[in-house]
Formats: sequence, structure tokens, C-alpha cells
Amino acid sequence: MNADLCVGIASTDESLEIAALESGKEAVVMKFPATNVGIESVKKFLSSYHIPVRMAVAGVAALSLALTIGNELARETYIVSSSTPTQAVALAHFAEHAA
Repeated sequence: MNADLCVGIASTDESLEIAALESGKEAVVMKFPATNVGIESVKKFLSSYHIPVRMAVAGVAALSLALTIGNELARETYIVSSSTPTQAVALAHFAEHAA
């Protein structure tokens, strides 16, 4: 899949840092609280894109977050080991090069 948008999500106990990266553009970084409201905000953000999306998720809530967000049509989700840098922008670049 050729993703038009690559997203990195770094989760901590306090926050979900999201980086969105479109080909040839600077990454846009957002932060949401690590609560149900924050997770719903991330889901709403992702559902607003009707283009192929590739995500890399890492951190304390990576597995539960990936399962909650889920793989949908034209979306791939990668759970990245916590030994990988957990900065959202680095994760977005990881998603960009994952295949």
C-alpha cells in the first residue's frame, strides 16, 4: 500500500503525541491527553482522512491504542517496540518507510 499520510503515535501515561506526515511536507504534531477523550479525538482525527494512512504506534499504551483505533480500509497499523525512539515524528517516518 502506498500511504498518502503517515502517522506516528507516541503514548505515555499522560499523553498521546501524534505526528502526521504527508509526502513532501513538514510533519504536524499534536498532543492529546491519554484518556478516553484523547483516544476518541485521535480516532476522529484519523477518520477525517479518506486517503491511505499508515500508522506506527509505540509506548505504554501501544497495543491497546492500536486495537482501539483498529485497521480500517486503506489503513495499516504497526506496533513498534518500545526500544525504538518514541517520538511521534520518528514514528511517522518509520511508518513512511514500512512496507
